[in-house]
Amino acid sequence: MKALSLRPEWAMPVLLGWKTVECRTWQTNYRGDLLICASSKPCVGAIAGHALCIVTLNGIEPFGAKHIEPAMLDGMPADSYAWHLSNLRWIEPFAVKGKLHLFDVPDDLIKEIPDSVCNAEALRTYYEPLIRWSDRSTPEHETREWWADVVANA
Repeated sequence: MKALSLRPEWAMPVLLGWKTVECRTWQTNYRGDLLICASSKPCVGAIAGHALCIVTLNGIEPFGAKHIEPAMLDGMPADSYAWHLSNLRWIEPFAVKGKLHLFDVPDDLIKEIPDSVCNAEALRTYYEPLIRWSDRSTPEHETREWWADVVANA
């Protein structure tokens, strides 16, 4: 499957269904399923160095003002493209070394979480153990409170 690496702080909102537009400075002719991978740099409240979910890349267009909110950005990026992501599917996360641009990951590594598993259970079972909870500036209890709210509203 084609894969795309995002920094953990951007991969996590895709995983949670909050971010439906990815901002890139390049485009591709590829359309279809895309494995979202978090790069390896640790980030509090996120998972690093793992494949996290599958989305469908539906289309790409020049980035405009209408894309700022679904991309979760504060302002308009220069010379960028809006990658439209839909059809979020959770997987059993696995370690992966990200690369620049699109790259291939063997299909046999990708195991979708069955629809029969409720969202809260999937988040607690598959994703929660991989989250970085704290660093020097963020106490663990703050991240755990945020995560408990995410799970409760899943």
